[in-house]
Amino acid sequence: MNRTVRTLLAASIVAVGISVQAQQPAPAPKDPPASKPEQKPDDKKAPPSIAGKWTMTLEMAMGNGTPALELKQDGEKLTGTYTGRYGAAPLVGTLKDHTIEFKVNITAEGTAVEMIFSGEVSPDATAMRGDASLGPAGDATWLARRQKG
Repeated sequence: MNRTVRTLLAASIVAVGISVQAQQPAPAPKDPPASKPEQKPDDKKAPPSIAGKWTMTLEMAMGNGTPALELKQDGEKLTGTYTGRYGAAPLVGTLKDHTIEFKVNITAEGTAVEMIFSGEVSPDATAMRGDASLGPAGDATWLARRQKG
Protein backbone atom coordinates (compact mmCIF):
# COMPACT_ATOMS: atom_id res chain seq x y z
CA MET A 1 0.00 0.00 0.00
CA ASN A 2 1.21 3.33 -0.71
CA ARG A 3 1.50 6.04 1.78
CA THR A 4 -1.59 8.00 0.67
CA VAL A 5 -3.84 4.96 1.01
CA ARG A 6 -2.53 4.20 4.48
CA THR A 7 -3.12 7.79 5.58
CA LEU A 8 -6.67 7.73 4.20
CA LEU A 9 -7.32 4.39 5.86
CA ALA A 10 -6.03 5.63 9.23
CA ALA A 11 -8.10 8.81 8.94
CA SER A 12 -11.21 6.75 8.14
CA ILE A 13 -10.67 4.52 11.16
CA VAL A 14 -10.28 7.56 13.43
CA ALA A 15 -13.39 9.18 11.92
CA VAL A 16 -15.46 6.01 12.41
CA GLY A 17 -14.24 5.77 16.04
CA ILE A 18 -15.22 9.37 16.73
CA SER A 19 -18.60 8.85 15.06
CA VAL A 20 -19.34 5.71 17.10
CA GLN A 21 -18.31 7.42 20.33
CA ALA A 22 -20.53 10.44 19.58
CA GLN A 23 -23.54 8.17 19.03
CA GLN A 24 -23.27 6.41 22.38
CA PRO A 25 -25.52 7.77 25.11
CA ALA A 26 -23.82 9.72 27.86
CA PRO A 27 -23.31 7.73 31.04
CA ALA A 28 -26.00 8.21 33.66
CA PRO A 29 -24.96 10.68 36.35
CA LYS A 30 -23.88 9.04 39.57
CA ASP A 31 -25.94 9.66 42.66
CA PRO A 32 -24.39 12.46 44.73
CA PRO A 33 -22.76 11.29 47.94
CA ALA A 34 -25.03 11.23 50.93
CA SER A 35 -24.61 14.41 52.90
CA LYS A 36 -25.93 15.92 56.07
CA PRO A 37 -28.92 18.18 55.65
CA GLU A 38 -27.89 21.78 55.26
CA GLN A 39 -28.22 23.61 58.56
CA LYS A 40 -30.14 26.83 58.21
CA PRO A 41 -29.64 29.78 60.57
CA ASP A 42 -33.08 29.08 62.08
CA ASP A 43 -32.01 25.51 62.94
CA LYS A 44 -29.14 26.48 65.25
CA LYS A 45 -28.93 24.67 68.53
CA ALA A 46 -30.20 26.50 71.60
CA PRO A 47 -27.54 27.25 74.19
CA PRO A 48 -27.65 25.35 77.48
CA SER A 49 -29.40 26.92 80.44
CA ILE A 50 -26.88 28.55 82.79
CA ALA A 51 -29.26 30.79 84.71
CA GLY A 52 -28.70 30.67 88.44
CA LYS A 53 -25.98 31.11 91.04
CA TRP A 54 -22.34 30.23 90.43
CA THR A 55 -19.18 30.25 92.55
CA MET A 56 -16.05 31.33 90.69
CA THR A 57 -12.36 30.84 91.34
CA LEU A 58 -10.33 33.59 89.69
CA GLU A 59 -6.58 32.94 89.44
CA MET A 60 -4.59 36.16 88.97
CA ALA A 61 -0.89 37.01 89.19
CA MET A 62 -1.58 38.84 92.47
CA GLY A 63 -3.46 35.89 94.00
CA ASN A 64 -6.81 34.16 93.84
CA GLY A 65 -10.31 35.53 94.24
CA THR A 66 -13.66 33.84 94.75
CA PRO A 67 -16.36 36.06 93.26
CA ALA A 68 -19.98 34.95 92.89
CA LEU A 69 -22.10 35.14 89.76
CA GLU A 70 -25.85 35.32 89.52
CA LEU A 71 -26.86 34.82 85.91
CA LYS A 72 -30.10 35.46 84.05
CA GLN A 73 -30.53 34.16 80.54
CA ASP A 74 -32.79 35.05 77.62
CA GLY A 75 -31.74 32.76 74.75
CA GLU A 76 -28.16 33.77 73.95
CA LYS A 77 -28.32 37.00 75.99
CA LEU A 78 -26.88 37.02 79.51
CA THR A 79 -27.37 39.55 82.29
CA GLY A 80 -26.74 39.31 85.98
CA THR A 81 -24.53 40.30 88.85
CA TYR A 82 -20.84 39.76 89.57
CA THR A 83 -20.03 40.08 93.29
CA GLY A 84 -16.38 40.23 94.25
CA ARG A 85 -13.85 42.03 96.42
CA TYR A 86 -15.10 45.45 95.30
CA GLY A 87 -18.81 44.73 95.66
CA ALA A 88 -21.58 43.88 93.24
CA ALA A 89 -21.58 44.99 89.61
CA PRO A 90 -23.84 44.34 86.62
CA LEU A 91 -22.80 41.71 84.13
CA VAL A 92 -23.76 41.52 80.42
CA GLY A 93 -22.78 38.93 77.86
CA THR A 94 -23.66 36.18 75.44
CA LEU A 95 -23.79 32.40 75.33
CA LYS A 96 -23.57 30.89 71.85
CA ASP A 97 -23.76 27.11 71.92
CA HIS A 98 -21.26 26.46 74.75
CA THR A 99 -19.10 29.57 74.27
CA ILE A 100 -19.61 32.22 76.93
CA GLU A 101 -18.45 35.83 76.95
CA PHE A 102 -19.34 38.53 79.46
CA LYS A 103 -18.18 41.92 80.71
CA VAL A 104 -18.24 43.50 84.13
CA ASN A 105 -17.35 47.11 84.97
CA ILE A 106 -16.16 47.71 88.53
CA THR A 107 -14.47 50.47 90.45
CA ALA A 108 -11.35 49.16 92.20
CA GLU A 109 -9.65 51.56 94.59
CA GLY A 110 -11.01 54.57 92.71
CA THR A 111 -10.17 53.26 89.22
CA ALA A 112 -12.81 52.16 86.68
CA VAL A 113 -11.95 48.69 85.41
CA GLU A 114 -13.60 46.73 82.60
CA MET A 115 -13.20 42.99 83.10
CA ILE A 116 -13.79 40.75 80.08
CA PHE A 117 -14.38 37.02 80.54
CA SER A 118 -14.50 34.35 77.83
CA GLY A 119 -14.69 30.59 78.04
CA GLU A 120 -16.62 27.38 77.60
CA VAL A 121 -19.58 25.86 79.44
CA SER A 122 -19.30 22.14 80.19
CA PRO A 123 -21.62 19.79 78.25
CA ASP A 124 -23.77 19.24 81.36
CA ALA A 125 -23.82 23.02 82.15
CA THR A 126 -22.54 22.52 85.71
CA ALA A 127 -19.15 24.17 85.20
CA MET A 128 -17.53 26.88 83.09
CA ARG A 129 -13.90 27.86 82.58
CA GLY A 130 -11.88 30.30 80.58
CA ASP A 131 -9.65 33.36 80.46
CA ALA A 132 -10.18 36.92 81.61
CA SER A 133 -8.70 40.32 80.95
CA LEU A 134 -8.84 42.37 84.15
CA GLY A 135 -7.59 45.72 82.90
CA PRO A 136 -4.67 47.02 85.01
CA ALA A 137 -4.70 43.80 87.07
CA GLY A 138 -3.65 41.80 83.97
CA ASP A 139 -4.89 38.48 82.69
CA ALA A 140 -6.41 35.64 84.67
CA THR A 141 -7.96 32.21 84.33
CA TRP A 142 -11.27 31.30 85.88
CA LEU A 143 -13.42 28.32 86.80
CA ALA A 144 -17.05 28.58 87.89
CA ARG A 145 -19.27 25.89 89.33
CA ARG A 146 -23.04 25.99 89.58
CA GLN A 147 -24.29 26.21 93.16
CA LYS A 148 -26.55 23.36 94.16
CA GLY A 149 -30.08 24.04 95.22
